[in-house]
Amino acid sequence: MSIDKLGSAASIIAALRAEMTQRNERGGRKAATRSEADPPARAVRDVQVLRKQLAEIVKAVDVRDEAAVHAVRPQVVRAILLWEFGAELREHPDWQPMLNSITRTLESQPAHQLQFSKLIGELKR
Repeated sequence: MSIDKLGSAASIIAALRAEMTQRNERGGRKAATRSEADPPARAVRDVQVLRKQLAEIVKAVDVRDEAAVHAVRPQVVRAILLWEFGAELREHPDWQPMLNSITRTLESQPAHQLQFSKLIGELKR
């Protein structure tokens, strides 16, 4: 499972991206006012850093242990969201409900559960 695919949770993330963009614009940090020399925020993120962080989170998880996989899922989702949107996302008033919603969505569908287990296996290599 690629870490950039969240299936049905994609709509939640898209809505969050739109809200964060609007919030940034309201806060006076419009993208248009940024100088041309400033790199876009997306260029700063390194997928390998995320992969290493996720590998550290799941290193002790046995993919055959359903309870262990269930317990680590919120940590993995949290790490991906913070990597994607930045640590300031935790200050958003809907941070915890959003995190819970994405986690429940991933847990509710067998295909997501299987893909998540595969992701853990890939990260442990």
